[in-house]
Amino acid sequence: MREVLSDAGVGALVTIALSFVPFSSVVGGAVAATTHGGGYRTGAWLGTLAGVAAMVPLLALFVPALYIAGLLGFGIPPGAPGYGLFLALVFVFFLAYTVGLSALGGLGGVWVRAHTDWNMDASRWL
Repeated sequence: MREVLSDAGVGALVTIALSFVPFSSVVGGAVAATTHGGGYRTGAWLGTLAGVAAMVPLLALFVPALYIAGLLGFGIPPGAPGYGLFLALVFVFFLAYTVGLSALGGLGGVWVRAHTDWNMDASRWL
């Protein structure tokens, strides 16, 4: 269990470190799955764990940014009647982007490990 959490943590760190790059969640999930090994189910699970672990710090930055954007006139202002629904929809899209793409990256990481000779061990980079 410790190894699973460690690999998911490495994937989350890669996601956070590359958060300025679009679709960095896919890379983080792939790194988590390739460092651990296993089948497609394990890869999807590790990618999901990496996405959830990366979502917490990214959400801490995303919520204030969303509020400030609303105050500046982008999106729906915080005092509008539909603001709660807007926040719920934005959170669902954020969850699908971060966790869903990370799980997809976990599947891709298992495929890369099984079908190529690439060495994507994160310990080489960190």
